Amino acid sequence: MKRNEIDELKTKKDEEILIKSLNKPRLFEHLVSKYQDSFLRTAYRVLNSKEEAEDAVQDAFVKIYFNAKKFKKQEGIEFKSWAFKILFNTALTRYRKAKRLKAEAMYDDTLLVKDGNSEIDFKRRDERDLIESALKQMPEDLSSILRQHYLDDMPYIAISASSGVSIGAIKMKLFRARKLFKDILSSM
Repeated sequence: MKRNEIDELKTKKDEEILIKSLNKPRLFEHLVSKYQDSFLRTAYRVLNSKEEAEDAVQDAFVKIYFNAKKFKKQEGIEFKSWAFKILFNTALTRYRKAKRLKAEAMYDDTLLVKDGNSEIDFKRRDERDLIESALKQMPEDLSSILRQHYLDDMPYIAISASSGVSIGAIKMKLFRARKLFKDILSSM
């Protein structure tokens, strides 16, 4: 881009640049350079992988560009919040897909183990015993909530419904349970 174009873009709102970029795709480069670093940090926090975060950011920018016509300026909704929502949803989708694929791979791995005395099986059994031991040392309500959320993969709302406790209280108990669990494990 030319110097005068760059100076002109600094005075424009992101929404205007987005709309103008539909006719001049090079203008979209300004939005990419403006948001790329913060997008990468956000995606990394979700995915915990630099490569996955970079892919998610690239996918998000493509979605933003191709859905630019759908953006409608409303009070309280600016380009930045709209773009970050697209990024977050893109990263979250990638995270869920990776989690599902990892679970499928772990399932396949257990099918491949023929010998029950394998080193992997021993480690898993040892880890399970350690977890069970730590859970038994905790108060029943805290160990129960850890089991439900992490071992049974129950969401907050399901735990809340089954126990009759509010979601806020569930989150607080889960926070306390995790802290106690870590303390117990570190003392073992």
